[in-house]
Amino acid sequence: MNCLIVDDEPLAIKVIEAHLKEFKDLKLVAKCRSALQAFEIMEKQEIHLIFLDIEMPKLDGFSFLRSLNDPPLIVVTTAHRNYAPEGFELDVVDYLLKPISLKRMMQAISKVRRIYKGRRSMAEPPKIVQAEFSPYIFIRSERENVKVELNEILYVESLKNHVKIVTANKTYITLLSMGKMEDKLPRDIFMRVHRSFLVNRHHIENYTNTYVVIKRKSIPIGNSYRATVLEFLGKSQL
Repeated sequence: MNCLIVDDEPLAIKVIEAHLKEFKDLKLVAKCRSALQAFEIMEKQEIHLIFLDIEMPKLDGFSFLRSLNDPPLIVVTTAHRNYAPEGFELDVVDYLLKPISLKRMMQAISKVRRIYKGRRSMAEPPKIVQAEFSPYIFIRSERENVKVELNEILYVESLKNHVKIVTANKTYITLLSMGKMEDKLPRDIFMRVHRSFLVNRHHIENYTNTYVVIKRKSIPIGNSYRATVLEFLGKSQL
């Protein structure tokens, strides 16, 4: 798992760097002292986990996080408790108060591993026989229970507490989390390519390293899903 430290305090960077040496599955690929430098690093390297300070010159950590289209896993590192509510609103994995102890770091990394493993498994093609699924689902849309054929679904997009289900002929919006929607769909057909997108593999027309195309719609491939998605699509290539 590739890690990036973004912190304007040299001592804080040293402490985090020392702790990371205890985890063999984590690789510190870069460290920087501003969010602007972090942008440049992320353009050149795939980053799975960022240790992010909040109070930094020019661009603070939360503004940086909001600007990312598909943020990697984030562990906030700060000396201030009052940022915690905003951090969790932005879906950070954990919130570490400085000075950071090794014990507290271990707890955070445990959470990171669990989420990272879950994201990868969501994108992986099934290795076991899937449970039988009906060829259709019913969803609640515009005060009706609507039947939607699975093979007609092109992709599903997360809209916070709702999901948008796009079919060849119609679009539905229903009150459902992305996780619940994913549970309704067979994994041998639907693949998570981004934290906000599930796609029907059968409708992928072409792809690059950063997106797949379905019916002329470019759907981004998230950093956390890229390796698994590209591996799967590569196996289907002649």
